[in-house]
Amino acid sequence: MIWLKDVIKDLKAIQLVTKEEFLSLSEEELIWKPQPDKWSVAECLKHILIANEIYLKDIENKLKKAEVRTIEHPVKFSLTGKIFLFFVDPKYKWKVPSPKIFKPVQKNKVEEGKATIMEFLDLQGRIIEAAEKAYGYDHTNIYTFSPISKFLRFNIGEQFYIMMRHTKRHLNQARRVKNLQEKQSV
Repeated sequence: MIWLKDVIKDLKAIQLVTKEEFLSLSEEELIWKPQPDKWSVAECLKHILIANEIYLKDIENKLKKAEVRTIEHPVKFSLTGKIFLFFVDPKYKWKVPSPKIFKPVQKNKVEEGKATIMEFLDLQGRIIEAAEKAYGYDHTNIYTFSPISKFLRFNIGEQFYIMMRHTKRHLNQARRVKNLQEKQSV
């Protein structure tokens, strides 16, 4: 069984890992791409920024209208949530194309890597705050909808878990880009 307090611990660990692994990188290292069609470290983080900002706004709006409960609830997963988790899992090896709405291109293009990291850390802090707030609600009965399709509906406990796993997936991707860069400079 997965509990929201465990998801919050993972979200805090993501924030710490991001600071430790990426904050010390130079601007050039953050925006370096292994190939023109591949993402940089900053673009991996920007993708998460774009996606999680959309979901977080919906969660925050839903929590404003929700009824407070004091009983802790485990995170419950719908069939849709389980399928979605499969594709965003950090261990999933195949590439899954990002929907256009979540890509760091055009208006979302990354030009300043340091600013992107700071935005990412700020958003991660807001996600943690919202998850801590949701802890006092029956998060199994408050639902969000994906901007990709209104058929993708998740309870907010499930949504926090999906966001956390998806973030870990792209931190792993950013780590691979960083490691490639280090190998090429040797």
